[in-house]
Amino acid sequence: MKRKIAMIICLIICLLCIRQIIINYVNKKEGTSFYNSTLPSHNEVNIEEMMEKYQNIQGYIKIDDTNINYPIVQGEDNDYYLSHLPNDEKNKMGSIYLDYRNNGFNDDNTVIYGHNMNDGTMFSELENYKQNDYYENHKKYTIYTESDKLEVEIVAIYIADASKESLPINFEDNEREKYLKKVMKNNILDSKVNIESEDKLITLCTCADVYDTSRLVLIGKVL
Repeated sequence: MKRKIAMIICLIICLLCIRQIIINYVNKKEGTSFYNSTLPSHNEVNIEEMMEKYQNIQGYIKIDDTNINYPIVQGEDNDYYLSHLPNDEKNKMGSIYLDYRNNGFNDDNTVIYGHNMNDGTMFSELENYKQNDYYENHKKYTIYTESDKLEVEIVAIYIADASKESLPINFEDNEREKYLKKVMKNNILDSKVNIESEDKLITLCTCADVYDTSRLVLIGKVL
C-alpha cells in the first residue's frame, strides 16, 4: 500500500514537472515571438509607431553585436513589467523598463531594468561586461526616444545590494559626488572615462549571480 502511494506521488510530481516545462516553453516562445516582431527593420527604429501600438513605450535600447535590442517601457511601479510584456501580456521574460520615478530621460540618472535570463535574452549579456575585453568592444550603446537619439558611453560597473541600496534618480547638493565616488571605488572595469558634473547618467540594472539581492549595475554617460 505504501509503495503504491509512493508511486502515485512520484507520478503526480512527474506530471507537474512536465506541465511546468510545457508552460515555460510556451511562455518563452510567446515572449520571443513578441520581441522578434518589434525588432526594427533595416536598423531604423520607429518610436512613434511603437508608441501607437503600446502606450507605455518610452524608448528603445540597442547595443550593437548583442541580443540587447528591445523597446523600453515604464509602469506605475517597478514590479508590473517584471512579469509583463510591453503589450501587457503576462510573461516571465518581462520587459526592459524605466524606473517608475524617472521623468522620461530627463533626470540626472535614468535607471533601466531588465531580467538576467539564462537563455541569453533580455539583460543577461550585461554579465559579459565583467570582462574588460568585452567592455573594450562594447563601450557604447544607443537609446532612441521620441525626440532624440542618445549615445551612451559606459564608464563603470559594480555590484549593488538591492536590499540596502536604492539607485538614485536626481541628486541634491553633494549627493552626486558622493555617489560617483562610491561607484568608482567599487568599479570592476578598467575605465579611463571621466564623468563631469553636467553629464546625464544612464544606469542599466539586472540581477547578478552573486547572492539573492545582488544587482549588476552599469553606469553610463550621455555623450
